[in-house]
Amino acid sequence: MAKPSKHGKPWSKQEIASLKEHYRKGTLHRVIAAQLKRTLVAVESKAMELGLSSRRRRK
Repeated sequence: MAKPSKHGKPWSKQEIASLKEHYRKGTLHRVIAAQLKRTLVAVESKAMELGLSSRRRRK
């Protein structure tokens, strides 16, 4: 399986803002990952790093 195009690259300020907005809206992790061209694990890891939610379920 091919890796997303941004695999291993730092998160931009715009991507972080988008991640936060998606979290506020309750967007599914897999949808966030697809839109940001990041892996599901990357989205979850960044969210935890930012303290967005440690209890949100993976969907």
